[in-house]
Amino acid sequence: MNWTRGFFSKMHEKGESIFRKMYGWGIHHYSWNVSGGRTTDWKNGKGDALKFEREQYFELLSQGNDLDDLIKKHWAIMAEYDPTHRTKIIVDEWGSWHAPGTELKPEHLLGQQNTMRDAVLAGLTLDIFNRNAEKVVMANIAQLVNCLQSLFLADGDKFLLTPTYHVFDMFTPHMGAESIRTVFSSPSIIYDRNGKTATFWGLQGSASKKGSEVTLTVTNPHPTESRSAEISLGIAKQKSVRATILSGIDTKAHNTFEQPIAVAPREANVEPGAALVFNFPPASVTRLSITLI
Repeated sequence: MNWTRGFFSKMHEKGESIFRKMYGWGIHHYSWNVSGGRTTDWKNGKGDALKFEREQYFELLSQGNDLDDLIKKHWAIMAEYDPTHRTKIIVDEWGSWHAPGTELKPEHLLGQQNTMRDAVLAGLTLDIFNRNAEKVVMANIAQLVNCLQSLFLADGDKFLLTPTYHVFDMFTPHMGAESIRTVFSSPSIIYDRNGKTATFWGLQGSASKKGSEVTLTVTNPHPTESRSAEISLGIAKQKSVRATILSGIDTKAHNTFEQPIAVAPREANVEPGAALVFNFPPASVTRLSITLI
């Protein structure tokens, strides 16, 4: 925060017109385990990509969830010197960063396996960007193949799609659409953090509209419990609803070359009615495609 304030204050000294020349202000934020003392790489605060406990699961998600607050805080500081926000925010790097040990080959620097935990992190992060559409003009997951939260893993002629890839694919209908306000109300999840009680939200997501199509993406972070929720569209009425769900047998579920589709999206029918109710599976990312009348 101090760096952002210092930079923008010096820019402001050169005259407000300088902000017309700066399209975006880059911030980046990685997520790892910083609590518990039970990680395989405690010195660096990073745990194993596959061997993690409930506390470590939530700690990674909490780190990712902090990005929402960081965006708002940087945005407020930028407004002190650029009140019309000619300069926007670019989240130039984000994602999970685990300890070494699950890379396909030793030469894959920063390589790591990708589980449903990483997919849940991807879902909540993309929803953060959607909810802050007026602030974030660009966001990049920096790695694509064999590195950190990759979308793809490859070795020679072997190739697979990670759970994180499927989240990106599921979110594509948001592209080019108008972000619309969503309000979530769900019981918080309680978990143990360093011997003390901590909480995490129960359901969260984002929505957008393009023509008569509304796309609602929802993340259920609870590792073992589903969440049934009623979805209100206000005065709008649904004509049809299609669901795409990404979930696994547990939070450690992941794809391998031997089982490349162990984690893959599935489609589900949703019966339209006066009340739209959906049951979100544990540790899942769901897209509801709603066609309005």
